[in-house]
Amino acid sequence: MNSAPDSRSLVWILLEWICCLLLAAVFIAAAFPKIIEPGLFALAVHQYGILPDVLVNPVAIFLPWLEISCAAALAVLPAARRGALLLVAGMLVGFTLALSWTVLRGEPVPCGCFGGGENSPSAWSAIARNIGLLVLAALGLRATR
Repeated sequence: MNSAPDSRSLVWILLEWICCLLLAAVFIAAAFPKIIEPGLFALAVHQYGILPDVLVNPVAIFLPWLEISCAAALAVLPAARRGALLLVAGMLVGFTLALSWTVLRGEPVPCGCFGGGENSPSAWSAIARNIGLLVLAALGLRATR
């Protein structure tokens, strides 16, 4: 009997770690500016014009902490990794749909992704970035058991 680990399984484990660590780093980088400047992020959320006004502030306060929680689970909680990947993928789909909606309306707004403002990437580049991050999440999900 061969007791050496299957090389394919090692590749998938490595792929899972790389995807999860990259996503964790991006989500931490995205969350901190929102936590530091919640008013600026609330303005960005409001500019999307998707949520009723009463939900803008709660979403602007809750969302960065959800991003931090998912990033922590991706980085250090293997048992919670699959759930965190699903939440991250769901957030990315939601963010991408919201950005796409502003483009379709002809009123693209700064994404607010990393604290943004005038230096925020265009809606198209933010959409492209989100699609790339969704690919990482999908690979991470595929690699998890």
